[in-house]
Amino acid sequence: MNEFYGKLDELYGKGDLEAVETFLLNTVKETGEYSPERAGLLNELAGFYRGVSRYAESEDTFIQSLTIFESAGMEATPEYATVLLNLAGLHRLAGDADKAVELFRSAMKKLENADACDSYAYVSILNNLALAFQSKGDLIQALEYASKALELMRAGSGREHEVASSLNNLASIRLALGQLDVADELIAESLGMFDAMSEPDVHHAAALTTKAVIMCRKGSHRESLIDFQRALELTKRFFGENIEFAVCRRNISEVFELLGDIPSAIVELSDAVRIMNKLLGPEHASVRSAHKRLDLLMEKQGKHE
Repeated sequence: MNEFYGKLDELYGKGDLEAVETFLLNTVKETGEYSPERAGLLNELAGFYRGVSRYAESEDTFIQSLTIFESAGMEATPEYATVLLNLAGLHRLAGDADKAVELFRSAMKKLENADACDSYAYVSILNNLALAFQSKGDLIQALEYASKALELMRAGSGREHEVASSLNNLASIRLALGQLDVADELIAESLGMFDAMSEPDVHHAAALTTKAVIMCRKGSHRESLIDFQRALELTKRFFGENIEFAVCRRNISEVFELLGDIPSAIVELSDAVRIMNKLLGPEHASVRSAHKRLDLLMEKQGKHE
């Protein structure tokens, strides 16, 4: 499996998403139909689909993985809990925070029963529960889970990128609580770790986004723009034009508007709308909201011509 993950990391590093999908699909086909190895590979494939915002395919593939583990009597194992964790993460990204919390807690219980509370998967659940509660508006609960995750990561054998990611999660919650200076300190430590890494990390873009929002709140719009643009570049490298890519372009549009550059704001938001429409459909609330915002920008530009 080391050879498999080495090749997978190489393809992700090159940003060749088509090659990543082909490699994963071919490897799955070459593995025993009902073997735990196939379930693990399906989990990787589902994670890829989730990353590129192909949510329906991701959910179906995660369920295939869980079904194989269930048929092998592995429901009480860390492997099963990890897939359940990833499925919960999919529901969080798709906007169903309640379902995500339910699945995260189920995965947590399985890891606790397997005496795996010191595992990376367990800490990942804490981080993801923090994000889910943040999306539900329960910032106190979110802060509790994020703080515990960082504490465990620092005390254990957390790798550098895992600690950096946990710092970003905590920073985003402090930001939501309006604690800009605390959030800025946390994200500075996170980005210091990400920037020092020899290879780009998949979570670096999220930390750059947090920093960009902090700078924007402080009125440092040009610094904010630079961080958003770096986040956009990294997101595209790892995931292509997914939902996070579209949201980042929408954020860049808002910064351009704050800087008084309406033409650039229109360009950025137009492309965000194109991507969101493709991935979510024209009737999705986020797409309709972005369309309305684009109409307002066009109207504003017309008044200055």
